[in-house]
Amino acid sequence: MSLPSLIFPIIIYLIAYLTGYLLYSRYKIETTSGRYETIDGLRGFLALGVFIHHAYIWYFFIHHGAWTSPKLYLYNQLGQTSVALFFMITSFLFVSKLIQSREKPFDWVYFFTSRICRLVPMYYVSIILLVIVVMQVSHWKLNVSIGEFLVSLFHLAAFTITTSPMLNACEETYRINSGVIWSLPFEWLFYFSLPLISLFLLKIKPSKFFLLISFLFILLYTLAHGVKIHHLISFGGGAVAPFLIRFPWAIKIAKSNYCSVIAIACLFVISLFPTSDKIGCKLAIITLFNIVALGNSVFGILKNNILKFLGEMAYSTYLLHGLLLFSVIQLGIGLEKIKGYSVLEYSLLIFSITPIVVLLSFFGFKYVEKPFMNQSKKISRYFQPNK
Repeated sequence: MSLPSLIFPIIIYLIAYLTGYLLYSRYKIETTSGRYETIDGLRGFLALGVFIHHAYIWYFFIHHGAWTSPKLYLYNQLGQTSVALFFMITSFLFVSKLIQSREKPFDWVYFFTSRICRLVPMYYVSIILLVIVVMQVSHWKLNVSIGEFLVSLFHLAAFTITTSPMLNACEETYRINSGVIWSLPFEWLFYFSLPLISLFLLKIKPSKFFLLISFLFILLYTLAHGVKIHHLISFGGGAVAPFLIRFPWAIKIAKSNYCSVIAIACLFVISLFPTSDKIGCKLAIITLFNIVALGNSVFGILKNNILKFLGEMAYSTYLLHGLLLFSVIQLGIGLEKIKGYSVLEYSLLIFSITPIVVLLSFFGFKYVEKPFMNQSKKISRYFQPNK
């Protein structure tokens, strides 16, 4: 038996939306209402899509003992396409910043400070939780030497840019957080590539220091991970809209109802592919993204305040949902017991977890992400006292 292909994710999205509505009504957090608000609305779908993707993988793992990509195309694309769109969002936002700074110096110190303040604090919170769960699974005993344990912690603290280790020789390390941190080294690869990319976009070139750092990081990353062309294509696809957005005719076409229909058609096409790596699927994803990035709200859906609210906390959702799934399914209920659940019982379990995912994500955003983001300018001034 398998989970329903369409009803299951729709119900999860509705539960998440209702939870977001209740939180938004109680805690007024300002949502984006500017130039890229459709991007924030899109984010509201993406991290939850990854959650649904992993909920299905857990179902297969419970019944077959294999942690593998979903056989149903829709569930696989909810994960893979969502991550590809996250990469495109990153590329779009920061290539746009470079283009907007074309005639003036680009503040590289602030850029890297803001990226550290944006990604590191919540990531470290998730790593602390990962360590706690690993030690719980290990019955609070060290299965390796202290030196090996600390080396593994170092690699995790460095966003697994060098390698992705097992912690304390715990085979469940990857599964505890659903392996979500695999995508973050790609984000850092893009950030550290920007000084080199800026050579083609900025009139005032970055200093030799930042160019050297950029080159060395790319070299280190390539030696450790090789080159994943399909992910580079995603970043490239996200860099198209920053150039098109300069033309009013392109924005006018993208915002038309015709393009809303095309965006929905792209979603249908994407669901027909087994993986997002296929070139036809990648072209559909790029088309969908660029329509949205140029301001299409898909009949107003992506401008919805609740979706933008969920989009604000997408990073916390991405990092925390795997930890929650493992804690409930394996530590809480137990694999043997949950194996006896019917499809309906398992679905109800995931439905009950969904509000907790949204609530934890809200707290992560409000009390970890947002405070550090607000401090990024102050911290960057510390390194540039004359500014």
